[in-house]
Amino acid sequence: MPEAVAAPQRTRYHRRIRPPAAPSVRPLTPADHAAWIGLRQALWLGSDATTLAAEAGTLLTDPQRFGALRYAVLLAVDGERPTGFVEVSLRDDLPAFAGRTVGYVEGVYVAPPHRRRGLGQALIEAAAGWARAQGAAELASDILPDNPASLDFHRRVGFAVVGESESGGRPQILLVRHAP
Repeated sequence: MPEAVAAPQRTRYHRRIRPPAAPSVRPLTPADHAAWIGLRQALWLGSDATTLAAEAGTLLTDPQRFGALRYAVLLAVDGERPTGFVEVSLRDDLPAFAGRTVGYVEGVYVAPPHRRRGLGQALIEAAAGWARAQGAAELASDILPDNPASLDFHRRVGFAVVGESESGGRPQILLVRHAP
């Protein structure tokens, strides 16, 4: 007859482990502006025209100045604290898409202590949803060829390489995914 196995005893050191909360993504609010600018500065060092426009608030109110039809910022938040962002635009000026209107990831960033928790994927899914709500069937992005970590991330979240482009005189890898 097999021996009965006793159930492990619970001590005061045992505690119930809760699964991690689902990533939370929401649109930028005026109260988030300083945190967004800080996260943005962590991704893009310097003060180019879009950084100055973001700081002044005109990036969102005058997107045509930067070739976009519309522009949005979505934040990943931990409680109420922003920990990452995606800037997404609606564009019809990308030669590779022959005049079709597409959603376009201008940039995506998650602060290092918050990485590997699904926030990047949640941000891209939210960007795809925003693009779809604007009438775009595709979400495009580009990356520098010397950034293999970004290429790996984009592939993990459903992008495929479709060609090359150029931005500011620098070659870029062009990627696309459907905005389901």
